[in-house]
Amino acid sequence: MACTGSGVQIPSAPQTNMNLKYIKEIFIQTKELIGSQSVIALISLIQVSYVVKKLGVENFGVIALLIAIPNLVFRSIHANHSDVILLTLKNGKNIVSESLFLNFILGLFSFTLSMFVFLNPINPLFSINQLTSIDVLPVTIVLYLFSKIFQTFSETSKGILVFKNKMKSFSFLESSSIVFRFVLIIILLGISPTIQSYLFANIFYFLYSGFFSLFLIKKEYELNKFSYDEFKQFVVSIKRSFNRVRINQIISLIPQHFDIIFLSVVSDFGTVGIYQFAKRLVEPINYVIYSFTPWIQNKLKNNSKDFNIQSFVKMILIPISFLLFSLYVFLGEFIILQIGSESFLNSYNPMIILCIGFIIYLLTFWIRQSLLLNNLIHFHSYGRLIYCSAFLVLSSFLANSFKEIGISASLTIAIFLQKTFEYIIYRKKLKS
Repeated sequence: MACTGSGVQIPSAPQTNMNLKYIKEIFIQTKELIGSQSVIALISLIQVSYVVKKLGVENFGVIALLIAIPNLVFRSIHANHSDVILLTLKNGKNIVSESLFLNFILGLFSFTLSMFVFLNPINPLFSINQLTSIDVLPVTIVLYLFSKIFQTFSETSKGILVFKNKMKSFSFLESSSIVFRFVLIIILLGISPTIQSYLFANIFYFLYSGFFSLFLIKKEYELNKFSYDEFKQFVVSIKRSFNRVRINQIISLIPQHFDIIFLSVVSDFGTVGIYQFAKRLVEPINYVIYSFTPWIQNKLKNNSKDFNIQSFVKMILIPISFLLFSLYVFLGEFIILQIGSESFLNSYNPMIILCIGFIIYLLTFWIRQSLLLNNLIHFHSYGRLIYCSAFLVLSSFLANSFKEIGISASLTIAIFLQKTFEYIIYRKKLKS
């Protein structure tokens, strides 16, 4: 029984039991996703530790910049295409073959655009002729970019698996791909600790992810016979959702990858390495988001009556956020020394600043899914435009003077402004 004599209400045992029951139910429904993302997060940290110890601060910075350029292109063109597939399947259409063909076209276009960047002799960062000076053969870059085309197939598979509530298959696709890359990195860097070895590990990872995605698609969904006329109809039918998702994605990617590029212009590879190391240390927060995103999408897609977002935030996200922040603040330096070395101790302050931004995103990531599945994703794009603009303005002032700390602060403030705007939209458009 609750005690009310003092004016302070103590939660009763039944209420506590209900909370524990709620948490248990959420865990049961998401255990495969949580398990796979926990494995991915652990492997990611071990992998970072192994790579930085094998290659050092400067080479780690080179890798970050080298990968950031094609990531910016490929993710702008095809990332989150699974959202478009999910919305199309929700309308009862079998468009698997058409979607895979579109994946290939988008991947090929991204490959061509990335090659243009590296072939451009006035590229101030890397040109195809400069790569040999940093221990990378041009042919390796070509293979790296070409193999990323196959990874685009994973977007169709993720959309299908979320739609059919195949969370176990979704989790296995994600975790097995990461484990496969991790093993290759350990082996190849053990044989030859070079940037080129790291890129080859990723080449095989992209191929594995793409072909395993095709296998899962064939297993979970009947492939319809491809028709060029139907493909044109498919492109027309997804034009609105595709454009909204693409605009949304492009706006968000500028801070996500431009931070590395911008920092390399105003500083050196060592500073880039310190910042990238700090960013990789807080990435496990993203894996918490990845654990819940497919499940949240499935709940919102079905308009599930047994799901209350406020309860989810209060009983799941807030405790997780408090635990993670405490971990980084009190054990941050210990984590840095264990995963990296004393050379990376300067990453503590940017790590804490980035941690604040990532936790803000964790507490509010569900807003995007609500907007997406209620055909309001354009408001998320407006939020990301605020995010992008704020980052560009702040970083132009802070990065020159404060380097990695300035970039970290710019990113965190930009996230806060974006999420504040999105929450206001959610309250006005959906909660009411």
